Amino acid sequence: MTATGPRVFLVGVIPSLESTLRAALAREAELVSVTAEEVLEHVNSSDARGPTVVVLGRELPAPVGLVNALRPDAIKLAVIVVATPATEAKLSTLPLLFTDNHARRLPVTDVGKLPGMVRELLANLARQAAYTDMRAVAQRQLSDGTTIAHQVGDQLFGEFLTQAPVGAVMLDDRGGLAAWNQRAAQLLELTEPGSLGLPLTAYFPPESQEPLRTRLARPEADEHADIFERTRAGGCPQALRLAPQRVSDGAGDERVLVVIEDVTDLLRAQRHLAERTAHAQLSAEVAAAMTAPGPLSQHLRRCAESVANRLDAARVHIWTVHPRGDTLDLVAAAGLDQDDTPAQVRFGETTAGRIATERLPQLNNPASGEANGVTPGDGGLLFAGYPLLFDAELMGVLAVHTHQPFAANTLAVLEGIADQIAVGIRQDRLVHRLRTTADALQRPLLPPHLPDIPGFDLAARYHPFGTGEHIGGDFYDAFTAPDGSHVLVLGDVCGKGAEAAAVTGLVRHTLWAAAQHSADPAYVLPMVNQALRRDGSPFCTLVYALLEPGAGPARVRLACAGHPPPLLIDREATSPLALSGPLLGVFDTVNHPVTKVELRPGDTLVLYTDGFTEGAGSYRQREPEDLAGIAAGIPARSSRPAAQLATALMEDAQRWWGERLRDDLAILTLTAVEPLSSCDDRAS
Repeated sequence: MTATGPRVFLVGVIPSLESTLRAALAREAELVSVTAEEVLEHVNSSDARGPTVVVLGRELPAPVGLVNALRPDAIKLAVIVVATPATEAKLSTLPLLFTDNHARRLPVTDVGKLPGMVRELLANLARQAAYTDMRAVAQRQLSDGTTIAHQVGDQLFGEFLTQAPVGAVMLDDRGGLAAWNQRAAQLLELTEPGSLGLPLTAYFPPESQEPLRTRLARPEADEHADIFERTRAGGCPQALRLAPQRVSDGAGDERVLVVIEDVTDLLRAQRHLAERTAHAQLSAEVAAAMTAPGPLSQHLRRCAESVANRLDAARVHIWTVHPRGDTLDLVAAAGLDQDDTPAQVRFGETTAGRIATERLPQLNNPASGEANGVTPGDGGLLFAGYPLLFDAELMGVLAVHTHQPFAANTLAVLEGIADQIAVGIRQDRLVHRLRTTADALQRPLLPPHLPDIPGFDLAARYHPFGTGEHIGGDFYDAFTAPDGSHVLVLGDVCGKGAEAAAVTGLVRHTLWAAAQHSADPAYVLPMVNQALRRDGSPFCTLVYALLEPGAGPARVRLACAGHPPPLLIDREATSPLALSGPLLGVFDTVNHPVTKVELRPGDTLVLYTDGFTEGAGSYRQREPEDLAGIAAGIPARSSRPAAQLATALMEDAQRWWGERLRDDLAILTLTAVEPLSSCDDRAS
C-alpha cells in the first residue's frame, strides 16, 4: 500500500467502536482495519507514507509487545492502546518507555475520547514532520558558498540556526568543534576561540566519553538520538539529547552536524515518575505480601525481597520481637551481599537492638546529612533502620543497607513500608489469637472420637468456614445410650462465633442427658426444644438417628428437625429420605415424625449440613438429589467405605464452592460392613 496522507490502522477494535471512528474521522484520514501482522508489514514498508496512528483495541490480548514492535517515533507513527482491566497492569510501564507523543493508553471506559485523541496525535505528527523537513532544508543550506574551517555563529549557520531553540555544532574532520550556534554555546558553555578544535567529548564526564565517541563515529541520519549527562560549571546536572547527522560543505566534504537539545527537565520528570512508580509498586507488593495467605515468615520474606529488588539494597533484614519481649528474632533477609548477621539479638545490642530499645529510626545517610551516631557497616554500607510500631507496641525492626545514599523520598517510602509491615505483624498476631481461641471453643463442641460400632464403619468430617479464626455453627455427635442403642446426630445452630458455640454446647449436652433416660427421638427432640426455648437461644436444625441392635438387618429410626434430608445408599438406588419436621427452639411444642429404615451390608446412611447444598448462598445451589447423584458415583474401594465416602464428598464440596464458600461443612456417614449376626458373635 502506498499513501502519503494521514492513515489510521485499527487492530483488534470492536465493530461498534470502528464504526464510530469511521464516522468521525472519514474526512480527515484513511482508516484501515488490519491484523497485527499486517500493521507491522505496513509501517515497516519502504512505501512513502504520511502521519500514521495505530489504534490497538480491547480484543488484542498482548498489546505491549506490539507497541514495542511498532517502535513509534513521534515523527510519522504514534500508537493508542485501549486498556482493559486484563491489560491495565501490563500497560503501566508504557509511560516509562515512550513519551506521550509516541504512545498513549486510553481506559476502555473513556473510548468516547478516542476520535479526539486520534486527531490530536495526527496533528502532532504533522507538525513534527514539518519541523523535520524545515530543519533538513536548513542543514542543506549550511554549506552553500561557505567554508567550514574555524568559522562561527552567523557566518556558518545563517539566521535560522543562529536563533534556533535547539543547539547545533559542526565538527571538523578530526572530530573537533568547528562552529556552533548561540543555543549550543549556552548549553555547552562554549567560548570563542577557546573551544574551537576541542573534541565534543571533552565537555562530558569520563564515563560518557567513550559511548559518545562511538555515537559520533556513526552519525547515520535514521538513528535515534541519545541522551548524555554532564555537570555544568556551577555544579548543576544537565541532560542533553544529541542527534549527529552527516552533511556536506560547499567543497563537497562530509562533516558531522550535531543537534543538541536540553532534556534535563524531561529526564528529571521521567526519572521522578519511574521512581514514584517503583515506590508505588513496592508499597503494593508489601501490602499484597502482608495480606496473602500463609505463615508470617513467608510474608516477611516476600517484603524483604521486594525492598531489596525495588531499591537495589545490598541487604534487607526484618526482625520480630521474641515472645519473651527482650530479644529480636531475624525472620527475613534478602539482598545480594552475604553477611553473618546473628539469628537473634538482645535489645540494646547492635544497631537493630538499639532501635528496638529506643523505638526511634536510625540513619547513616550522608546525602541527607543524617547519621544519628550510626557508622557504616562492612564495605562502607549506608543504613536506614525503623522500629515496627503499632499503637506504640513494638512489633519488630526493619533494617535496609545500601551502597548508595538514600533519597529523601525513598526514606519516606521506607517509613511507610515499616508501618505496613507493623500492621501486618499485628494483624497476624490477632489472627493467631483468634484461631487459638476459636480452636479452644470449637474443640469441646465436637466429640473427641467416634464410638466403635460392631458391624459398621462410622466416619465424620468437619470444615469450618474461613481460615480457622471463626467458630462454626455446625456440629455432630455419636454415642452409645444406656440401653445399648447408638445415637447419631448432626445439626446446625443459627449464627456463628461465641454465641453459636454456647448454643451448640447446650444442644449437645441436652441430647446426651436426655438419651441417658430414653434415646427415643420422640423424647429427646422435645427436650432439646424446651432447653432452647427456656434459654432464649437461637433456633437449631438437626437430624437424629437411633441405630438399634438386633437380629437381622440393622434398624435405624430417624427424625428430622428442619434439616436437609439424609441420603440412603443401598443396592437399588441412592436418594434423599422423605423426612420433615419443625425447627428446634421456635415453637412451644413440637412433633417430629419418625421414619424407620433398614441397613444391609453395603448400605450407607449420610447425614450432612446445608453447606453441601447452599455453601455460597444463591450461587450454584445444589439439591439433595444432586448430592445423592454424586454419592452414588463414588465407588467403595476401601476397608473404610464410610470414611472414603465422607472424604470424597467433603473434597467435592470444597471444589464446587471454591473461594465462594461461606458456610461450615459437616458430614456423618454410617456404612453396614457385615451381617448383623457376625456383629453379635463378635460382641459376645
